[in-house]
Amino acid sequence: MSFDPALSQGLTELIELLSQGEPHTARLRAQILLRRFPDQAELWRLSGVCALQLGDFVAARNALDQAIKLAPAAVENWCNLASLFTAQREFGEAERVLRHALMLSPQHAAALNNLGSLLDARGDYFGAAECFAKAISQRPDYARAWINQAASLLSVRQLVRAETSAQRAVQLAPNWADAHFVLGNVLGGARKPGALAAWGEAARLAPANPQYQYQLAIAQEREGRFAAAIRTFEACLALVPDHWPALSQLAFLHRRLCDWRALPPLSRRLLAGIDAGTAGITPFSMLVEDTTPAQQLACARAFATQREMEIEPLQQRLGQRPQSRREGPLRVGFVSSGFGQHPTALLIVELIERLRGMALHTIGYATTADDGSTLRKRLATGFGEFRDLSARALDGMLLKLREDQPDILIDLDGYCEGSRPELFALRPARVQVNWLAYPGTLGAPWCDYLIADPFLVPDEQREHYSEKIALLPRCYQPSDTTRVVGEAPPRAMYGLPADATVFACFNLTWKYTLRSFARWMKILKAAPDSVLWLLAGPPGSGADEHLRRAAHAAGVDPRRLVFALRAPHAEYLARYRLVDLFLDTNPYNAHTTACDALWAGCPVLTQPGQTFASRVAGSLNHHLGMDSMNATSDQQYIDKAVQLARFTPMLATLRSRLDAARRESGVFDMHAYARDFAAALTAMFQRSEQRLPPADFRVHA
Repeated sequence: MSFDPALSQGLTELIELLSQGEPHTARLRAQILLRRFPDQAELWRLSGVCALQLGDFVAARNALDQAIKLAPAAVENWCNLASLFTAQREFGEAERVLRHALMLSPQHAAALNNLGSLLDARGDYFGAAECFAKAISQRPDYARAWINQAASLLSVRQLVRAETSAQRAVQLAPNWADAHFVLGNVLGGARKPGALAAWGEAARLAPANPQYQYQLAIAQEREGRFAAAIRTFEACLALVPDHWPALSQLAFLHRRLCDWRALPPLSRRLLAGIDAGTAGITPFSMLVEDTTPAQQLACARAFATQREMEIEPLQQRLGQRPQSRREGPLRVGFVSSGFGQHPTALLIVELIERLRGMALHTIGYATTADDGSTLRKRLATGFGEFRDLSARALDGMLLKLREDQPDILIDLDGYCEGSRPELFALRPARVQVNWLAYPGTLGAPWCDYLIADPFLVPDEQREHYSEKIALLPRCYQPSDTTRVVGEAPPRAMYGLPADATVFACFNLTWKYTLRSFARWMKILKAAPDSVLWLLAGPPGSGADEHLRRAAHAAGVDPRRLVFALRAPHAEYLARYRLVDLFLDTNPYNAHTTACDALWAGCPVLTQPGQTFASRVAGSLNHHLGMDSMNATSDQQYIDKAVQLARFTPMLATLRSRLDAARRESGVFDMHAYARDFAAALTAMFQRSEQRLPPADFRVHA
């Protein structure tokens, strides 16, 4: 019996709608067609594909079962059923179905492609790429297989081959959004031009796909196209109002731009999402919101649960880590994306060098490529061994760690940008530690300890940390004391008045909250000859103008805000010699920046809060013996700053006290810090060797 033209046209329309990323519209059309053509297996299959893309797994299963009943020898039906099982994380069933499909047709390109997709979902990227290659050999014009091959090759960092495959997919299917999206991923992964254009084309071709809108917005923000990024994030949220990553990033972007007007409704939605137990909100962006320690823990736990689900297939495939260990000294691995010209490297480099004299063996694991910086070179020689993992896929990273067998593995990134929490979720080491860059709990079952100090995690907040706490006797944050603070040029070179009080805050602009700015404006009004020296916002962001307008609205001459451009580290440190007082931010303090200021001899005024991120500068002051610089309220913060501006002898005395504290307090004694740090690691290891569970403990000086 020949095809009805209406059926043929309807099937073509459904395929086009699905390729354009409009499964909802396609599903409605399929339902109409099925009422007229209920015995057409292909209609049932496409209806199942629509339901699958919409996440309606029950309807998808019913439709695909009906398609198989009508056409049991049609391999495509079995392939789509395997896709359904994969989406439901029933990988064994998915493989069984695909093996059946390949029995029906051993060289069937779609079945080979789907088997590759299943292997990809399990983290077997090389096996997946091989399956896609076989599918392509059967059908050289199979655009989907080329797309999938590009994605799997990207996962194993074979970027040249991945780009070739993605470009071929675009040639074969120039109007297919998926092809452009994967090409963007490949070019972005290789840091090559054209990624933004490829993501933009994907979003243009499939404007109803929120994933494409989200990725385009991320790329636009990274390229400094801030207004476009805001519009694209908003377009994503118009499609899916509860797209939590987009909502998190949009709020954070407004903070980067110091455009606080749009924040209240965004912040309220994010906090309500946390309280409702929503997954997908990025924990780092919540550290600068007015969140409680309990909310930060809830957000981190939901995020960690998502990461565990994502790596479950790889965990099943690779199994658990053997519990044996190498003979010899305690082996400690440090994993970071910041082993280069980065705040993390600035803080740890001297500590790593000093740990070489301790009874342990250190291994550095860099997840980013060599940037050629002096810090990278120092770290590469400072660690006992140094590994560049940047070209490895996740399973390759895991296998290298298992080969090295570190006894303790330290996560220096947590949930910061560039972090690899999924690597730690795979449990490559018996003892795993959260330390330094991420100022808070990870809420993760794979993390055993958090290294902190008693000021950072007071007893009344202990319950809001999922890790066991290892308390150091000094501030948890190390520093590089080999840095030399040079002489600064005259103030006039930076547009600063010669004799007035210079307040400064060189934190990044996303830390400049409305609350912090309001305090600063009250200080400037009460100290009329003073100026505020701030780090300039990202080029083209308009952040500086937003701050000037906010100053004018507060009754302060905008010219009293002076903006400092980024500078090489030595020049940046020397600037602190021109500053009378560093004014800290809330709820996310200066961390590395506070350490820099204090090391350069500039006092820091802060107001510790309840959260880890709001207590780091306070910890530095506390361990320096300068608790008087830790305000207990906004008003006390304001009064202290004004008092110091009005009575310059007090400032001189304060700087003298700081100079003595730097030499005598132990905060900048990196030999003692290394000894305490090694003692903490040893205590963790000994409990593990005795088969005791992790427990809170305190290191005594």
